[in-house]
Amino acid sequence: MNDIVLEKSDASHVPSECQSLSSHSMKPSKRWTDDEISDFHYGLYRALLTPGHRQFRDDDNNNLLKRTRSIFFSGRRSSTFILKSEILKILDLSHIRIGIFPLQILSLIWLRYLSLLCREKFDVPQEICRLWNLQTIIVNGYARSDITFPKKIWELMQLRHLKLNKFYLPNRPNGSVDKARLLGFSNIQTISNLSPCCCTKEVISGIQNVKKLGIKGDEDDYESFQNSGLLNNLVHLQQLETLSLTLFSTGVSPAIVPSAKAFPATLKRLKLERTYLSWPYLDIIAELPNLEVLKLMFNACRGEEWYPIAGGFNRLKLLQIDSNQFKYLNATSDNFLVLERLILSNCHYLKEIPIEFADIHTLQLIDLRWCNPELDASATQIQQEQENIGNQPVDVHIHTLQLIDLRWCNPELDASATQIQQEQENIGNQPVDVHIHTLQLIDLRWCNPELDASATQIQQEQENIGNQPVDVRILKPLR
Repeated sequence: MNDIVLEKSDASHVPSECQSLSSHSMKPSKRWTDDEISDFHYGLYRALLTPGHRQFRDDDNNNLLKRTRSIFFSGRRSSTFILKSEILKILDLSHIRIGIFPLQILSLIWLRYLSLLCREKFDVPQEICRLWNLQTIIVNGYARSDITFPKKIWELMQLRHLKLNKFYLPNRPNGSVDKARLLGFSNIQTISNLSPCCCTKEVISGIQNVKKLGIKGDEDDYESFQNSGLLNNLVHLQQLETLSLTLFSTGVSPAIVPSAKAFPATLKRLKLERTYLSWPYLDIIAELPNLEVLKLMFNACRGEEWYPIAGGFNRLKLLQIDSNQFKYLNATSDNFLVLERLILSNCHYLKEIPIEFADIHTLQLIDLRWCNPELDASATQIQQEQENIGNQPVDVHIHTLQLIDLRWCNPELDASATQIQQEQENIGNQPVDVHIHTLQLIDLRWCNPELDASATQIQQEQENIGNQPVDVRILKPLR
């Protein structure tokens, strides 16, 4: 027995006496069981006893779950559960929304992979250190789902991947120099969405072997980001190849990059978002000796003109600019000697790619997504120019937004779609079609009282958010 897959399906047509699965529905190549599962009220789960709270055993009455190595759950509703396994190594509960860390997990000492889905803020208990074999922690949730780890997290020395929406790592525990040296993630490869206020010298020294690092902050983190010394501490990450910075700084107080030496020389891929760098600061990034991919996402830079430095970006192969409000790109082939792909998205005010890009012999693709029609025309002109000078012409992909289809959404979202439509007209684009659907009727006939109550709740929620409330009709059975 290696795997259990707990898969939710529609139980509305399944008799209550069949709400527990029999071994006839199991695949012969696997065994399926459940030890103790409670509070599953929302349907049938393949290889899982749901409302009946029973258990399956194999032919010789041994508890199969105790020999299960992997559990994958694909239901949607919140559930409580009890897990007992002596050798469980993979636990994927990424479809169950939970409000607190499930303490039952702390007994799974052989666990290597843990995936959870949290509701809002989420504190990990000190006892996480019991899971000393853990290599991967994934926690998904809402954008504001902040995860806080205790200092004991540093005792999980096998950790390789930390992937969360946004999380906080404490400084390593105080103690002797030898103990501090031992407490660290020496095997770490990936860290996603670490709060910038945690990027102190103490934390960075504990993750110094990381290869892929994402740092994500919001408006409340900006001051602590400045105090943490983040941009002075990154240089200590001598194995770092991929860096993503989302800082939510303001245009008034943009992020400041002191020099190219602030970044490790090993850096190959860099993504910036909401950093509000002035375009001249990119001259510093252009000096990075091994940079191959640069992604300038929403408000990464500010200003109307970009004059890339001559002789910079010597190894840059991919340049992506998305949702930056600049008007002029003043560059030649000397600025991007080996560029292969240029991707421009939502650059509504940029009207031209310099014709000199036709002289970049390595250029293979220009991909334009929802940009100005004049920019589209300039890309086609570069393609034609390459044909004229005998080069292999660059591929040009032009994407235009044709439809926004909103169904039963917030009135503010409906208004934003209409605003996009108007903006496209203003910049001379063919305006996008906007289809707005509103829920008008919920008609329930002879249904469960809980279903009736949920329809009334939807009606009330629509009133609360300012929508025209849906008409709810409930027909009850005759007695």
